[in-house]
Amino acid sequence: MLTQTSTHQPSARPGDLSESAAASPYERSVRALRANARMQDFLRNNYLDEDLAEAVSRYSQSAEFGRAYSILQPHLSPGLRLLDAGAGRGLTSLALAGQGLHVTSVEYDASDVVGVGALAEYVRSHPSPVTPVRADILQLPFPDDCFDVVFCRAVLHHLDDLDRGLREIWRVLRPGGLFLACNEHIVAMFFQGKRFLKAHPAAAFGVNESAYHALTYWWKFRRSGFWPISLYGGVLDFAEFMGLASHNRVRWRLMQLPLAGSAFARLFHAIHVVVRRYVLVMEELLPVISIIATKPGAYLR
Repeated sequence: MLTQTSTHQPSARPGDLSESAAASPYERSVRALRANARMQDFLRNNYLDEDLAEAVSRYSQSAEFGRAYSILQPHLSPGLRLLDAGAGRGLTSLALAGQGLHVTSVEYDASDVVGVGALAEYVRSHPSPVTPVRADILQLPFPDDCFDVVFCRAVLHHLDDLDRGLREIWRVLRPGGLFLACNEHIVAMFFQGKRFLKAHPAAAFGVNESAYHALTYWWKFRRSGFWPISLYGGVLDFAEFMGLASHNRVRWRLMQLPLAGSAFARLFHAIHVVVRRYVLVMEELLPVISIIATKPGAYLR
């Protein structure tokens, strides 16, 4: 059986996980990158190397996952219903399962290389509290208000219809539930992302790569009903900023002033955040942000 059922998960009508089809653009891009010796660091940094178990192990110990899990942790409880939307081959689902969580993993790509087929095969040989479901985020096969937490990693900027995808996630999330979207590409205001597409190694293979201004994400989340909404990432955090501050002699001297130095440091970092996240986005570096949002309301079990 290709799906692993769990009494902790909402029922769904999964698609055929073994469905055979021509390789998706994403699968073709990953296969090509794996064959390119110069792209091995890129693959490892994005956890796309062939050994899924090894990739999950590295990701589970990464600062990226640590930050995401620290955000999710206050919302976690026994019997939690968690959806990993656009799960790919299940990298995050398996990392969350390693923390003792039961996860429903939705992915439309049936690929046994980068899609839900790969996750189903892994779960067969490595029993995990993960339920792989082949389904489209734009039409999720779940009833309203059935998940406590929805998570996605580098998914929203791939959707053909971001607004519809957000509305579907809002629909299946319970009132008071948390939505965490990580690693979403951003571009500067009034730019169309040409430098971003040129720099992205998967775009040449027909992968639907997009990017939005940070405030566009915020507005689309708000219009879908989420509130409050917070953005993080995409820029140097304060500690990283301080580590590089000495490269600007005048700024560094101001930051070392008695009493006022700390205020100058916070001011300069705030300016850095505004400029790099909203104004001068360096598209060729493929910067990303993450979004934390809540579906308003109170939920009674």
